Amino acid sequence: MQNHPFNVTGWHRFLFGDASAAFLLEVLLRTGLTWFLLTVTMRLLGRRVAAQYTLFEISIAVTLAAAIGVPLQASNRGMLPPLVIALVAVVLQRTLARAGTKSRRVETLISTDITLLVSDGRLDARALRRTAMPKEKVFEAIRMRGLQHLGQIGRLYMEPSGAFSVVPARPVRPGLSVLPRIDTELVREGAVQGWYVCEQCGGALEAQHQPDAPCAHCDGSRWMPAVRELER
Repeated sequence: MQNHPFNVTGWHRFLFGDASAAFLLEVLLRTGLTWFLLTVTMRLLGRRVAAQYTLFEISIAVTLAAAIGVPLQASNRGMLPPLVIALVAVVLQRTLARAGTKSRRVETLISTDITLLVSDGRLDARALRRTAMPKEKVFEAIRMRGLQHLGQIGRLYMEPSGAFSVVPARPVRPGLSVLPRIDTELVREGAVQGWYVCEQCGGALEAQHQPDAPCAHCDGSRWMPAVRELER
């Protein structure tokens, strides 16, 4: 295969592609128009889109990105199609959002529903499977809120946006540690005598000795000492 030397013509192709150098000025104009279009579109979509995205709002954002990305750089593509697509996206989003305020079924259809992952210090295995949420990801979210074990949690919800919200337990009782497995020293230090938890769901049980019966909540057979909150 013959190699061609890199010459002045090659530099032009490398920097501008098949377009002329004057197209850079048009790119500036297209970029300004694109920024204005996106700003107006996001403003019309409402404050909710500016917060955390739901699945439906992510699809709207991806649609806008796909529609605007090509005309921004291609000289043979006009800017009217992205404008039409943005208009359709705004109308669709606002129409469904308005319908969602009147019907919870529509709201959950387009944005999914709230999922209860932890109740009274116990993990809901069915909810984890339904949402394809790994247990360690839940534990990470709990640690990020400064909590150390499931006994501190009354309710843990996964919101439609994918964020987690926590209702503290009152009163707090010993529970399953959410600290990383590599931190075995802290787990041992926080162990509470006379309390055991199911390693699978976190169900707590007060007993003198480690239980040998399956967990009453999930049929799990592995038990470990429950832990308390350690002083910071």
